[in-house]
Parts: sequence; structure tokens; C-alpha cells
Amino acid sequence: MHNLDWLRLGASLLILLDSALGLSGNKFRFKLDQLYEVGIGLENLRGTPAAFGDFNGDHHTDLFVISSDQKTVELWQWQKREKNFVHTQDADIHMDNGILVSNVIPGDFDMDGNLDLLVQGSKKSSSEVKMMLYLGDGASGFQAAGELPSATSALPFAFDYDGTERVDFLGVSWDQRDNATAPPTWVWSNVPVSPDANGNEDDAKQSTVQKRRRDAMCTPASPHSSAFIDLNGDCLADLFIVCDGNEEYQIWTNSELGFVYSQTGKLPSGAGPVSFADMNADGSMDLVIPILAKSQIYVLYNQQRPLCVGMRKHENCRKFKRICEDDPGFGFSLPDAHIIDISTMWHAEVLLDSLSDFQGHVAPPAVRLGDFNLDGYPDIAIVTKKGSSESRVRLLRSVSCEGCKAGKDGLLDRRDYKAVTDGVAALEQLKHVQDLAFFDIDGTGTLDILVYYLDSTGKKRTGAIYNNFFTDAFFIKAIACPTSKHIRSYSGYMSGATFKYLLVSDSGQKHVAQSAQAPQTAYRALFTPYTVIGIGRTNNYIEDFSVGSTSALGEHERSFEGLVPNSNVVIFPLNTTKDWRLELYMNRSESTPYILATLLSSMVLLAITVVTLGILERKADKHEKQRALHAINFDAL
Repeated sequence: MHNLDWLRLGASLLILLDSALGLSGNKFRFKLDQLYEVGIGLENLRGTPAAFGDFNGDHHTDLFVISSDQKTVELWQWQKREKNFVHTQDADIHMDNGILVSNVIPGDFDMDGNLDLLVQGSKKSSSEVKMMLYLGDGASGFQAAGELPSATSALPFAFDYDGTERVDFLGVSWDQRDNATAPPTWVWSNVPVSPDANGNEDDAKQSTVQKRRRDAMCTPASPHSSAFIDLNGDCLADLFIVCDGNEEYQIWTNSELGFVYSQTGKLPSGAGPVSFADMNADGSMDLVIPILAKSQIYVLYNQQRPLCVGMRKHENCRKFKRICEDDPGFGFSLPDAHIIDISTMWHAEVLLDSLSDFQGHVAPPAVRLGDFNLDGYPDIAIVTKKGSSESRVRLLRSVSCEGCKAGKDGLLDRRDYKAVTDGVAALEQLKHVQDLAFFDIDGTGTLDILVYYLDSTGKKRTGAIYNNFFTDAFFIKAIACPTSKHIRSYSGYMSGATFKYLLVSDSGQKHVAQSAQAPQTAYRALFTPYTVIGIGRTNNYIEDFSVGSTSALGEHERSFEGLVPNSNVVIFPLNTTKDWRLELYMNRSESTPYILATLLSSMVLLAITVVTLGILERKADKHEKQRALHAINFDAL
């Protein structure tokens, strides 16, 4: 072997040894196929979880909490070595003037590479929403950067208005609330104020907020579950607005002309917060709507025609050149909705319709969607109540439904949902649950659960439920981060980014599925910066992984080929060039120590074999030389 080969071999062994040693101290090691309650430093947390974000850019997700009196925003940072959260009190944000915090929106608002916060709140008994901006330094904390113009009680939510990849907000202006001639909806536009000498805005170090009219859009409801998410399939996020009265929604598709009205649809009576996911893994986002104080969940499948791949190849499928192609015929049909009846699974239980001990602007708990078994189909987590005293988290697993179809033409596959009752005792012992969120505790690509509940004395608590369900499926953990030509940061994340993938399953069938990054930001939406995408069982690389940004300049989507399953993917889309950057990080495997032991054993066996063969070869050469010498001597005689 050459010196370079030995160096490569040594480096590989060091990496394996480091992984093995790192895994040997794994805090979360359990034997049984079930959920476990674990301690991750939140035992002394007495507030309400409000948002996730990577404060210091260390690739680990931190937690922002609204204190029990709603006057402080607390930062709880994840400690990699100890595998727990620690309250960073020096970074806490304290409210003045009697403002009660209702919501926290993280994002890199000034595009400096550090995570910032927009804090929304109001004074007691007031419907005026104050919005305070705090700029982070990525190390010690946040500095107040001013107050944005106020909004009404329909909390503004984050989106990208003009395709600059900067965080803008959409809502209802407070100072125009009584103006009959003013439009109902306004945009708080994030505008750079310090372009470079050539007029380029990529290098701007500061931002200001300008309020812009947005005619024709309906007034958002209060509360609402409006979203910035791709609904027509082109990997460019559209606007989904829940209109005032909570009976209708509007969809405005994103295009080169800006946001263009597409359609209005009906919501079921008594609808709660709308959630979004590709429930049947057909490459389009669907709507999941709970019916408050009842026992029903509506699943409205997207009416996009399926792409012509795998088992969905038929005469009515949609041919495509790229998996990010729009279908103008998309939509949602309320009469064709699939209704999940909770009462057939848990008798006399209904969906929780309110939060206890939280003042100000608050929405009922949403249906939380996440693929906890990584089979490629999102599962459901809800909070139900029985009577007036108990409320629990319930898990529903997505299962196949042979021959079940949905949609007006019967072209869409429909899924069924079954109650998860085995191995969930740790979750069901919490009896006064208020809300929950899916969260990857140890960074292994498996969705765990954070549960916000009240203890027996009525105090707020947050517990962690570790997902130890055994699975042989794979995942991709992805995040798209806004960036400029000179700044690349892991802290900011792009609300509305889209991920689509095409792969071949272990059965040999191709299929396309879609996922979204933080499409909702109002009313404590509790989305993590990253998106965990279950891809099921496969023997192959991911054939096509397409990422959609919100940029209106240059290309808004790119495709990457040959991604390795069970990896973390970080994408930096530049909004003025094709030079996107993708970083791929492989996760440590629990089998790494065994792989290392096998490798070392094989190398020792190989070395013994080589040495033995070498000795035998030398002996054979010696005997051959002796025979040749004897032959020469014999000839000489």
C-alpha cells in the first residue's frame, strides 16, 4: 500500500473509533419496543413552549419558552455532550409596559447569519398586537431593534412577499382597522436599507419594515391557521389564508407575477387549526382539519393528478420532466373528505378545544403530523379530553387501505388510521396535556415528542417522550437556510421551503412524496427548523431530491441526485445565482461499534493471511533457489 492509502485507512479507522466511542456513552439506550419518558433538563421549566430555533448555529435545536406569567421569552439551549436543555438566563427577553407574550417567531430577519426573534403580544384585554423585533448575536443573547407597526388580533404570520428570501409578514393593520376604504390585508415588508455600491441588496446589513397594501385578499380569521406552503406542486410556496368567520379559505398561488388568486374553498363546520402534510405520499400537500370539541378529523386530499411514476402510471396520470411541476387543476373537495372518527378508537373522547392558563391570543391545539415510524406516510398525534378533567395525547398510525380511493375521479390513494395502543404507556400516563410537538431529541432522525401539560397542582410542565419503536426504514433530515453571497449560517431557516423526492422502494416501485419546512408561524405553531422525512424501506440512493426556495430571482428550485438515506441535508439557496450549496452529514449508526469490530477482525485475519502466505512464499523461493543451485552443481560435475 502507498503512504496515501495508509493515511486514508487510518482516517477511516479514527472516524469509526470516534463514532463507536461516542455511541458507547449514548444517554438514550433502551431495550423494549416502546415509548419512554426521559429527562432532558426541562424538569424546572414552568412556561409554555413557543418555538424552536438554532440560536448559536451548532446544528442543534434550541427551545424558546414563554414564561408562566407571559412577560418573558426564555432561551433553553441544547447541550450536545450532556444531551439536555439548559436555561440561558442571560439571553432572556423581558417585556415592559404590561405586554403579555402570545407568540414567538424565529428567523434571520436582517440576513446577518444569526437567529433573531419577533415577539408578538398585547396588553391585557386589548386586541392590539404589538410586534417587537430582537436581533441575535449567536452567542450571548438578543438586542432590541425596535417595534413594528401594530396588527389586530389575527396574528401576522411569516412569508416571503417579493421573493427576496427575507422574512415578511402578512396580517391586518391596526391603524387601518376602521378605514372602510383600506384593504383588509397588509404586508409588513422586510426591506434592506444598505445596498452595496453597485446597488446589490445581497450584502445589506440592516433592514427596515415597510407596510404595503394587499388588495382583494380576505381578512384572516382570529385565530387562524394560515400557511405559506406549496399547494400546486411547483415547489414554490403559495398562500393559504383562513378567512374571517372560519368558514372559508383562500389560496393565492406564487408566480413570476407575485401572488395570484387561485380559488376559495369551504371549511367544515366547527373547524379547528388546519395542518398540512402529504398524507398519501403522492407528491402533493393535503389538508388535515380537526372538528373542535367533537371526535372527527377531516382529511382533504389534494386533487392534483398523480405524477406518472410507479403504481400511479395510468391514462389519467400526469407526465412530467421535473417532479416540481405545477398542476393548475389542484384543489380540495370537502364532500370528498376522508373522515377519521376518534370515538371508534377511544370511547367518549373528543378533541381538546382550548388551552388552560394562557392569556391573550391563543388557538386550540392543532393536529400534529409526523412520520414517527419513518414508513413514508405521516402519522397523527392529537390531544383528546374526556369529561372536564382529563386530557391525553393519542397517536394514530397511518396504514394502507387496499382499494380505497379518494377524489372526484377516484385517482387518489386513501390511507386509514389505527390507534397506537402498544408501547405508549409513558405517553398516556400524562393526564392533563395541553399541547405537544414532534421533536428529534438526540438527532438520530427519529421523531420523539415534547408534551406540554399541567401537573396535579396545576403548574405548567414540559415532558419528553423518547421514541424507541424499532424500525428498519430510512429518513432524510433536511433544512433550507436563507443566505447571501458572503454569509452562510445554520441558524436562519426558510419558512415555506419545499422538499420533494423520487426514489425506488424495496419492492422496485418508484414514488414521489413532498414535505414542507415550517409553513406556519402564528399561534405557537411549534415547527422545528429541520424537516424529518420518512422514506420507508429502500435499497437505493434517493434518485431525485428537489428543493424549492421562495426566491423570485434566478431559479427557485434545484434537484440533487444520489443522496444517501439516513443523512442530514443542509441546503443554502442563493437567490441570484444557480450556485446553490448542499451539505450532507451522515448520522452515526448504532451498529458502528460492531462494524468497527468486524473491520478490525477482518484486517487482523487478512494480515495473518498475508504474513503466512509471505512466509510460505519465501520458503518456496528458498527451496527453488536451492534446487536450482543443486542442478548447476550437478551439471558442473
